[in-house]
Amino acid sequence: MKNGRTELRLEPATRLKTIPLPLLFARISLLAAPSADLASVLEEQTAKNPLLYVEPPRAAEPRGTGASLDEDEDDPWEAVPALPNLDEAIRPQLALVPEVSLLGRRAGDKLVSCLDTRGYLAAPVGELASAIETDGATLEIVLEKVRAAVDPPGLFARDLVHCLRIQLARLGLENSDAWVLLDRGREELERQDMGGLRRKLEWERDRLQNALSVLRRLDPHPGFGFSHPETVLPEIQIRFDDRGNPSVRLLSENLPRLLMDADLLAAAGPAARRAFRDARGILSALAARLRTKLRLALLLASRQSEFLRGPADAPAPLTLSRAGRELGLAPSTVQRAASGTWATTPRGTIPLSALIGRGLSSRPELTSKALREAIRAAWKDGKSDAALARELAIPARTVTWHRHRLGLPRIRRA
Repeated sequence: MKNGRTELRLEPATRLKTIPLPLLFARISLLAAPSADLASVLEEQTAKNPLLYVEPPRAAEPRGTGASLDEDEDDPWEAVPALPNLDEAIRPQLALVPEVSLLGRRAGDKLVSCLDTRGYLAAPVGELASAIETDGATLEIVLEKVRAAVDPPGLFARDLVHCLRIQLARLGLENSDAWVLLDRGREELERQDMGGLRRKLEWERDRLQNALSVLRRLDPHPGFGFSHPETVLPEIQIRFDDRGNPSVRLLSENLPRLLMDADLLAAAGPAARRAFRDARGILSALAARLRTKLRLALLLASRQSEFLRGPADAPAPLTLSRAGRELGLAPSTVQRAASGTWATTPRGTIPLSALIGRGLSSRPELTSKALREAIRAAWKDGKSDAALARELAIPARTVTWHRHRLGLPRIRRA
């Protein structure tokens, strides 16, 4: 206090606020909805409120021809069936394999959880067996039967070579030249050393080319055929000025507008009081969604400036808990806000979730994303897992596990 005057200061502080349960659910559903689905979520929440109506995003409106479908006109795409995803395609097939029942209740769910997006096993059999609460020997028996039965062939393979062998076996090409090529020429194939292959196998050029052509007709990633493109509408733009200071803004053209009919409100008078109260709740939930995403985007832009502007190859470690503490939010709220939010950045259009990651237990300052970038670079340079592990001072098994997830074959040279 100076000269008898009181000095006022603003300081952040936490406080508790009671939110009605319906409004809380509305906030959660709006926060988790990606921008492409936001209009439909708002329409569902405002369906019973005559005061509110939703305008779709301007970016989603048809351009050019100006043609539109009349209300009574049939949509030509309505009768086109949606393509199944990987889970939907293989669950009915798993039910026809008797050995699957050895895994107990919800065996199909357990097996599906073992797959990555390529259609390969997501981890070694021993780890998967522990995760689904069975023993490795039983899981191996089930997997052998499943590999021989499900389509497309090659699913549930351990790696690329195993995937191709499964497909060759289903074609009746065991012990063929293509099989021998995988068995005896794996290292040369990985290095694309055609001369070394010919010398090692003592084959003529035509014989080698015929074997290679058989392999090229196989599907190296049978699970990718079930990955369908999704509509992405970025709702936030992240920029940096010349000094590196970040700024964020909403891309309003990619977001729906929630409007209130003021004329109807005035005409209805006291009868519209409850509808107006509900409308305020939905508007408040929508405002909370946008405010949370903007605050999170600004935090991530500040923490990941080096990556977004280019000098760093991967984001720095930043956990959900730490981001939540800095924003005064629960980690689950941060996760919901980041998972469905795409932003345009100097690095391109990326999900905010890509800027959040935990450091490795052996190197807390190194994220799994940074490690995978290092693995890609080392693999191109011909470095083995052990050599890269020594450079990074981390266990070799960690490098090997992440290399498997990237779908890169092993390099045997030290």
